[in-house]
Amino acid sequence: MGRLFLHINASLDGYVNDADGEIDWHFADDEFQRYLDDLLDDIDGMVFGRVAFEELAGYWPTAGADASPVQVSRMHELPKYVLSRTLRHTAWHNSHVLGDDPGAALTEIKRQSRRDLALFAGGRAASAAVGLGVVDEYRIVVNPVLLGGGTRLFDGTYPRTELRLTGTREFTSGALIVTYEPATAAA
Repeated sequence: MGRLFLHINASLDGYVNDADGEIDWHFADDEFQRYLDDLLDDIDGMVFGRVAFEELAGYWPTAGADASPVQVSRMHELPKYVLSRTLRHTAWHNSHVLGDDPGAALTEIKRQSRRDLALFAGGRAASAAVGLGVVDEYRIVVNPVLLGGGTRLFDGTYPRTELRLTGTREFTSGALIVTYEPATAAA
């Protein structure tokens, strides 16, 4: 059975985009690109919020030579699942809208998966997934920047969840991935 991990970039002060909605402050050096190549090779599928899905669906099918060949291939091949109340159909290869009961759909997808699934989402979709109780692990990419405003990493309604640190990874850029899982998962 696969697990669902949230993989999301955040500023040190806890924002996933700046006050203008931009994410141009995310770092993306060669070391991090290799990390992403490996991550995409190790998962069975990806989950997106609608906004992230539509942005990525506009980029990856026609990504140019400057994009990682591994990422281009995996973004095409891997199943893509969308958390959305408004989207009904998708045109991007191997993509699926989770429907009216996304919690049940994700639970079933995890049950059928051999490897983990990655949730690449913005703040609203991340908070929604946490509220559904389907996130098994949190991988927060802490970028070395203070934004002073924007969309909060978690800004929604979800139950209090005690977490335990299960790993860290530092990049030469100064970014840090901190990995947590619910403390109850260890019990």
